[in-house]
Formats: sequence, structure tokens, C-alpha cells
Amino acid sequence: MAGTLVRQDTLALKGSPLSGKLGIFDGENPQPLFRQKDFAVSYGFKFPDGKKNSFGRETGFRVLPYTMQDRYKRELIDMEFSSVVMENDFLKAEFIPSLGGRLWSLFDKRQNGDIIYRNPIFRPANLATRNAWFSGGIEWNIGRLGHSVHTCSPVFSGLVEHGGLTVFRLWEFERQTGLLWRIEFSLPDDSTSLFVYSRIENIDDMVKPLYWWVNAAIPQEAGVRVFSASDEVIYIVPGTGNVKTMDCGRLPHLPVLEGKDASYPALSNYSNEYFFQNDFCAIPWEAAVYEDGYAYGEVSTPPLTYRKMFCWGNGSGGRRWQDFLSLPGQEYLEVQAGIAPTQLHTADIAGRETVDFVQAFTAFRAEPEQAHQNDYRSASAYVEECLKQCIDSATLKAALERGRERAGMSANILSMGSGWGALEGRLRNKPIPAGLSFPRESIGKDEAPWAELLQTGALPLRSPEAGPGSFVVDDAWETLLEASPVRKGDWLTPYHLGVIAFEKGDDKKALACWQKSLEQLENPWAYRNLAQAAMRAGDTEKALDHYRNAMAFSKHLDMSFAEEYIPLLFATGNEGEAKTELEVCISQAGSLEALPLPLLETAARLALNGKDDTMLDKIFSIEQAHLREGNTTMVEIWIEREIRRLNGKGIPRAEAEKWVMEGLVDGALVPPREIDFRMYTG
Repeated sequence: MAGTLVRQDTLALKGSPLSGKLGIFDGENPQPLFRQKDFAVSYGFKFPDGKKNSFGRETGFRVLPYTMQDRYKRELIDMEFSSVVMENDFLKAEFIPSLGGRLWSLFDKRQNGDIIYRNPIFRPANLATRNAWFSGGIEWNIGRLGHSVHTCSPVFSGLVEHGGLTVFRLWEFERQTGLLWRIEFSLPDDSTSLFVYSRIENIDDMVKPLYWWVNAAIPQEAGVRVFSASDEVIYIVPGTGNVKTMDCGRLPHLPVLEGKDASYPALSNYSNEYFFQNDFCAIPWEAAVYEDGYAYGEVSTPPLTYRKMFCWGNGSGGRRWQDFLSLPGQEYLEVQAGIAPTQLHTADIAGRETVDFVQAFTAFRAEPEQAHQNDYRSASAYVEECLKQCIDSATLKAALERGRERAGMSANILSMGSGWGALEGRLRNKPIPAGLSFPRESIGKDEAPWAELLQTGALPLRSPEAGPGSFVVDDAWETLLEASPVRKGDWLTPYHLGVIAFEKGDDKKALACWQKSLEQLENPWAYRNLAQAAMRAGDTEKALDHYRNAMAFSKHLDMSFAEEYIPLLFATGNEGEAKTELEVCISQAGSLEALPLPLLETAARLALNGKDDTMLDKIFSIEQAHLREGNTTMVEIWIEREIRRLNGKGIPRAEAEKWVMEGLVDGALVPPREIDFRMYTG
């Protein structure tokens, strides 16, 4: 091959489309999901004192102003994705701009094999901030704790010609933090490494939280061993429930894997993760060496300092998760790079500051005996030397300087992202950083009402049947909405003002806005939000009243109302009403299998209370598309059913509980495979 080629292509896969309906709305959930409090965190005796201050900060679940992508199913169909391919004589990289710019594959031509894990299908599952996520490749995560809001959405892509190289650029405006980011990929003619220049810019004056983790999936085999610049790791202590507990230790032996070498992910009997503390490393790195000496390698410049290993573990739940995310028998682990000590820490970016760094991804060879020797520190030092022979610090620093040199160069756009960046400059009357282009053509149906607000001073009038549309939550938009003229029948403006107020914690203002929305025009959306506010205040009876009012308007509008209302009916003892409403939903959905997970779980609880084993067995056989990582509700219902069965045979409940729990631990009692996603079974 003469030089490096960059071309547009098409990737054909079996997959599950993100679009789908649970009413008249297609693709995304029309309801706003309001922010939650930061995680409850704890740490062990060896946790570093210097890393306690920011631990647990900015970790609360937050979706707005984005909406949930929860309308996909499990069925696979033929799909095509527009892709961008870069290749030289050594590597071939393929990117999917419509899926957050995911690096779908990185192929080693010398080895004739994949360096990273290439998922043979596109199968969304409920693991990301906005629900939909898929495994495989390399993912770019910015914003807040979790998989990025962009991970299943289009981002901008384009090409930049610089220094004799064709550079592939991704970029977007991140709306939760108000940060602008770009990622640029270069593959020099003679390079065995893919170089990645990342740049995050804060155009505002205030300090903002900065979360950035690059998540690379690589094939997992029995003998793969993970290394980084330090053997000091912060690890999650399993089995601590809702409190995220972490402690510090040194590889290869950790207290949570007694008697095992924790540097071998395949030895973990539960879903495990730990973070390498590379605080004083000039050139941070991470590598994974297989039994035959073939190795994945990644290096960077600071401040991308810290590294992570995540594996699903060899327990039945972990294996089930991997089968669920791909095809049976596919195993992978994740090696990640971030700018904070763990993903329960958040860094900061100062006002008007730019944070940038370079990564390089490659494959190399190591002597198996050296890399897999018992002395972990010696093995790690040897692997580091092997990796440095592929990528040295001078090459990385030169790549960083080239990235900075082309920062002001605009890209020839290949594909569009969202239209929110195009609105941002007009909203704040601030210039967008040089090199980032957000053309007016990117403004679509989600942004159009807000573009009209900017132009005319008012949102277009909208019927309640059309839904609330997209959301905004920051101060600048709030100011514009508050200045809007009062118009007869305009329920939408006060509705959105209430959403902003509630997301900011001003419950009193939110309630007043939603009441005003109802006065302007009765609508189910304001009733639903009043129900959410009542739930937060602990007034479930008032919440039920508001939900009943919402349901009166929304029977055929969208099932998002029912999937909140019916579980609340059950939880408050209104089982008869819950059952009646559930039967209506089953009729609307067409089958029990098509119900959203909250409704299926409620159906299981109703069947458990009604001792309807036939219905329970049917529910336990359903493979639900939207099971959330860590959700073991169905297994808990199945366990309770097993305890009751024994209790019904005359065995005292305490003894029945003991028998069932012991059976689960020793493997004598196994939940149905369709519902068993337990990540930890201790």
C-alpha cells in the first residue's frame, strides 16, 4: 500500500435499532429524568488520604437536558452504519460517527487479527447514562460518571490536512457541562501505532467538573495479564450494597481475590475493577499480554494519568452479561484511561482553560516467560520496556505539538452531529473555539423550537399530544423563557421553566410553573412532573392522584406514564388497580414480552403475591432488553418464590431461607439463565 488511506465506507451488521415505539413517540423517552443525589461512598483503611476530598463528587445520576434512549428491542435485523476507515501497511481502523465516534475495530495486518475486541453485532443494553450502550471497540466518555451521553448518538466528523497527514476529527458540544471536545486520529505511513489527540475546552469563566475516560475493549482469554505504570491500585470492595466502597492495595494480590493473582482478569469470580494510580508517571501506559506474548499497548501524555481494568468475571452472571451484549462465547475485558484517580472522582477544568493530551494505541510482542513471571513488578518493568520500543516519549510529545498546531484549522465535514453547538454561540454571544464548526444545517427537529425562541423570543405553540420535545436546563435558556410573552394556551413555556427549576433543586418554583402550565392548558406532562415532585417529598397519595390525572390524558399517548404509575400502585398496596392497568398495557403492547422492564417486574411481583407459578415461569423465561447493570430484581423475586415453595412444604421460613442461600452459593440452586445477571454472588 502506498501511504495512508482515509476513506468513507459502510459497515454492515446484524443489530437492534435504537428506534422503537411505546406509544406515539419514536426513538427516545419523552419524559425528563431528574437528577439524583451523589453516590454514598466509603473507603477502607488503606485508601490514600490525598484522594479523599473529591471522592464521590459529581457522581449522581444525571440525564437532563438529554433524554433516555430506551426504545430498542432484542431482535436483530440487517443494519448498515456509515463508517470512516484509516489504514496503512500495518493497521486498519474503522470508526462509526453515528455511534459517538466509536472506534469499532483496530486490525493488526502483521498479526492478521484484531487488537481490540470487535463485536460481531450491534446490540444495545441498559448500561449508559442515557440507557443505550453497546460493547466493543474504543469509546470516548466525557461529561459525568458513566458511559457518555453521546455513545449512541451522532457526533460531528471531518478531515483535516496537516503536515502531510490526513487527520480524522470528531467533535461535539457536551450540554451537561457546557464543554466543547474534539478527538483527532492520525496514522502516519510508517507507523504501527494509531495516534489520538484529545482536546477539551471551557469557553466560560467558571470552573467546571471534568470527567474523561477512554474505554477500550480487548479480547479476554484465560492467560491475558494486565499491567500499568504502577502496581498500586484502588479497587471496589464488592458486596457493599448501595454504598460504593473502595480501598487501596498492590498487585498482584488483593484482599478481594484471596489466593489469586488479580493481574489475570480471567481468574476473577465476580465482576471486578481496579484503578492504577500512576500519579508520578511522565508517560502513563497500560498493556495486556496474552499467553503467547502478543500484547495490546496504550500510552499517553498527562493529564491522562490513571488507568483501569474491568472484567465481567467468570461467574454465571458475568458470563451471562457478555452473552447478552454480543453472541454466546464472546468474552472481553476493558482497559481504560482517565484523568482522575477513579471513576468516583471528578477532576476540574478552570474557566477559559483547555485540557489536551495524546494517546497512542498499538500491538507488540513480548517474551511470554518474562511477561508472565511470578514477580509482578519485574514482569511489569519488562513489559514497559517492550512498549517503549514501539512508542517513545519524543514521538508522543511531537504528536501533541502537532495537535496543538492544527487546533485552529477547520475540518472538511463528513457527517453532522447535533444542532446544539450551532445554538450555543448565538445563545451566549460567545465565539466558538477556532477549528470547531457547528453549521446551521445541523439544526434539526429537536433544536428547532429553541432556535425559534432565540429568533422570536417565544417557543412555538405546541399541542400536548405532540409532547414536550427536547429539554434545556441552564440559566441562559431559563432567562429567555422567563422573558417570553404570556400567550393563551401556552402550556409548554411554564412546563419547561418547571423542568429547569426542579433540576436545579428549586422545588417550590417548579410546582408553581407546572400548576401554571395546567392552568394554561391541561396536559399529562405537567401532571406527571407534579407526581415526581410529590414522590420526592414522600407524599405517595398525592403522587398517585397526579398520575391518575396524567393517565386520563395519556392512555394511548406513551407507556412512559404507565411504567412509573403502575409500579407505584403496587408499592402502595393498590394491587387490584395495578393489575387492571397492567392488563391494559399488555393489550396495548401486544404481548407480555413487549412490556418495559418496570412493568414486567411489577407483573412478576403480582404473580408472586398471587402464587401464580405459571405466570412467573413465563416471565422468568423472557429475555428483557433493558435490564440495568446491577439490577437483580428478577432473581430476588425468583429467590422469594423458592423460599415460599419450601415454606409451603412445612419447612420453617428461616430454614428455607438458609437452604436457598446455601444452594445459590454452592451452585446446587441456579436461577433461570434469562434473569441471572448477578455480578457478585458472595
